[in-house]
Amino acid sequence: MALATVPKYRKLIDINKHAVTQFMIQGGDIINGDGTGGESIYGPTFEDENFKLKHDSGVLSMANSGRPNTNGSQFCITTVPCAHLDGTNVVFGEVMAGLGIVREIQRYGEGDLCRPTVDCVIEDCGEIINSEWDVSCCDGTGDKLPEYPEDYRDENVTVEQLMVSIRDVKSAGNSYFGDARYKAAIRKYRKCLRYLEHAFYRIDEVKDMDTKEQILEIRTMYVSQCYLNMAACYMKLEDYRSTVQYSTSVLEIDPRNEKALYRRGQANYALKNYDDALMDLRLADKVSPNNKAVQKLLDEVRLTNKSYNDVQKQRLSKFFREQKEAFIEITCEIADH
Repeated sequence: MALATVPKYRKLIDINKHAVTQFMIQGGDIINGDGTGGESIYGPTFEDENFKLKHDSGVLSMANSGRPNTNGSQFCITTVPCAHLDGTNVVFGEVMAGLGIVREIQRYGEGDLCRPTVDCVIEDCGEIINSEWDVSCCDGTGDKLPEYPEDYRDENVTVEQLMVSIRDVKSAGNSYFGDARYKAAIRKYRKCLRYLEHAFYRIDEVKDMDTKEQILEIRTMYVSQCYLNMAACYMKLEDYRSTVQYSTSVLEIDPRNEKALYRRGQANYALKNYDDALMDLRLADKVSPNNKAVQKLLDEVRLTNKSYNDVQKQRLSKFFREQKEAFIEITCEIADH
């Protein structure tokens, strides 16, 4: 890519242009910033090199104008095999690590233009030499794992050791939650869940049955805690539907989890799903009859639900009264004729 000749490299690799689910992400328009422009050190366009390399998942390919020899600065990263691009677009690179992050970006593409709905920020860039080749987390927390398990070099790491690292990821999420950095906490909990799934796939490597059982118990506990903490984060962010979703995930594991019942009750109350909120809070009160917070919210939902039902009754009563009067009026007119 002749990095030294590109003064605006961060702008070049900006991918805030297109993110198409089950296809690719695209960027590189350093002229218009909307996917309609581009330039190169060779001029507005340059020739195709060759079409030897195929468009497998995780390759970098030149974008063009649909005609031969119209390459510029725009490019795409495929997330699935794209055989329809073979013979028309030039493959020039491969994602060595971090394809999971590319797929994550892809999921944010919405609308006809598939523009990402969140900012995709490039904090640093440049050449990585072999001695520096490492994609492990280095954000200052105890989390030292790569963002996705597919990039984790765990050949010599036992499942027991992996579980310790997973605990550190969860602890980093807890620290972010304590600092009111709820979105950052959610990312850590999601990461923790990914690695817990990875640990589950490796569980047969553990030969001692007691150790295996203990790891599975810890895994279930961590999964439940991550879901519960994510529900708490979304509640703080006032994303009530997600709060319901992750509280429900906890309750699928532990149907009488008091905190999950309370949080789902809170979220349903905020969504004005009063019947669902009452159901959860009544069960939470039954599970923990001395919980003042549950009792207070339960009383509040009861009063709100009663007021809501009273208003609805008045509206329905008025509606039926008006309909009855209109019917009588029509009947009288028919009788007169």
